[in-house]
Amino acid sequence: MKTGILLRGIALGLAMLCASGLALALKPTHKAAADKPRFETIIPQSFGDWQLDPTVVPVIPSPDVQANLDKIYDQIVSRTYVNGRGERMMLTVAYGGDQSDAFKAHRQEVCYAAQGFEIHGLEHVAMNLGRGSIPVTRMQAVRGYRSEPVTYWLTMGDRVVVGRLERLLTQIRYGLAGQIPDGLLVRVSSLSDDPQAAFRSQDEFVKVLLAGMNQQDVPRLIGSQL
Repeated sequence: MKTGILLRGIALGLAMLCASGLALALKPTHKAAADKPRFETIIPQSFGDWQLDPTVVPVIPSPDVQANLDKIYDQIVSRTYVNGRGERMMLTVAYGGDQSDAFKAHRQEVCYAAQGFEIHGLEHVAMNLGRGSIPVTRMQAVRGYRSEPVTYWLTMGDRVVVGRLERLLTQIRYGLAGQIPDGLLVRVSSLSDDPQAAFRSQDEFVKVLLAGMNQQDVPRLIGSQL
């Protein structure tokens, strides 16, 4: 009887010790990114048949939403591109050096809804990039006469992540190394009443964009897990 009580006490003590050690390990001490990438330079102003077009501006957040974004992201690059056929694509790349609990990238369906958009057809799919595929989120954001099919993905550290569990597991992996992962939001959208056709065009746009970048910088946008 006394032996059983003693063994249970030892087991409980070991469990508490392990939990204490894990909690200590999960307290990050420094940011994983050794340097801060400059996405204004990393994202080319022209690639393939696409050129910068200043005539179409992505949705401008309201002041309260913008204030929140400024807390999360260190850099936000928003551009519109046009090709020789007159097709336009809006690209937003937002980088945050601290993806700890307090600073996590925003899900775009929440951001658009906060701007008064109705969200339709929200789904998670795999975008085929030719060199592999990454998980992305697609939706159609509608406000009045504006219909904006949107494709976006989020990175944390060295991989594209989907859902809370995957983000938590990635955060734990970095936390065990005493690091705070950085993160990226990449959003591609266009104005169209035909979401499926728009999504196909967005896929091709992303492929051309990646091909036109310095190939050493490509993993910054799509992770290094392909």
